Amino acid sequence: MGFLAKQYAKLYPANYFIGITGSVGKTVCVQSAKTILSQKFQILSTEFDLNSDLDIPKTILKLNPTLKKVILEMGIENKGEMDFYLSLIHPKTVVFTKIAYDHSESLGELDDIIMEKGKLIKQLDEKGLAILNFDDSSCKKLAKDCKGSVLYYGTDPNNCSIWAGNIQIEDFKTTFELNLGVERVKVNFPYCGLHLVYPAMAAAALGVINNIPLTKIKLALEAVKPLEHLMQVVAGPNGSVVLDDTINSSSVALDSAIDTLQQINARRRVLVLGEMRNLGKYSDTIHRQIAQKIFKEKIDFVFLGQGNTEIIAAELKSLGFWEERVENNLQNSQIVSRLLNLLRKGDLVLIKGAYSARLDEIVKRISKKT
Repeated sequence: MGFLAKQYAKLYPANYFIGITGSVGKTVCVQSAKTILSQKFQILSTEFDLNSDLDIPKTILKLNPTLKKVILEMGIENKGEMDFYLSLIHPKTVVFTKIAYDHSESLGELDDIIMEKGKLIKQLDEKGLAILNFDDSSCKKLAKDCKGSVLYYGTDPNNCSIWAGNIQIEDFKTTFELNLGVERVKVNFPYCGLHLVYPAMAAAALGVINNIPLTKIKLALEAVKPLEHLMQVVAGPNGSVVLDDTINSSSVALDSAIDTLQQINARRRVLVLGEMRNLGKYSDTIHRQIAQKIFKEKIDFVFLGQGNTEIIAAELKSLGFWEERVENNLQNSQIVSRLLNLLRKGDLVLIKGAYSARLDEIVKRISKKT
């Protein structure tokens, strides 16, 4: 199928293709960009499916003459995957969300996956455009490899073409002011997550370079329908609230989700964690850093599933975390029992783990979700 997709892609101009990559926010960026650009163009994009991998060749084979933009989520899990994508297409516009774990420099080097993502910038020619997150240090480092133009987005008005200010969580939505030059609009983004402002801004940048007015970009962002299991807010038992983030888990996504948990008013904050996978040689270090964040933020209760979460439990114990408020090596059914007995009105629980850990089953059993 790859060979056929490569030949088929040659029939369409390279400027039709937009490649989006990163460690967190890719899917939200694709979803938001499609909603924005659909106001002006016929759009094709990769579609997220919990039960199957993104299939770029299959998406390319859906091309037809009515389309004007093709948005491809170029997720990387293994070395060599970006080479495969670039053997099919060479996008003229590339977008990077947050691409590195915050502590990657302290770990000694960017890992191979991040370097793999950087190939997307290196393939740009002088007419190409890279849309980069200015607040992410790894994005800025990769900018030096760009032969084309660079457009920054972020929270720094002095260095970003598009920037966000006054970012808050209101009624379990993320609100922010989106700025372009002297223009400013307030966006009520339907997702609950401070970190998800970045993919929204990246998508807004795609709208701007395609001459879509800021007011229309605002309306499109507010019309985005949140994906199931991605920072989804559902009613929990006894008047509590559940943040269902069981779509996946990575160190940077977990770090950001905990930040959001801390920003929402609650009587008590509860964290349920399943496994984080594919962390390679940094796994132990990253799990300890997550434990240190939990300890620093003074989260009230922590329930840990099976697998490598035992590293978090051990580090919390060494830090002096309340032993009666953390349990590890729990099966999903045990976590359900703990939450049903614990949660009361005003409590907020974040549930996050690799989808293969099936923590979504916990959400289903403790909430009114159907």
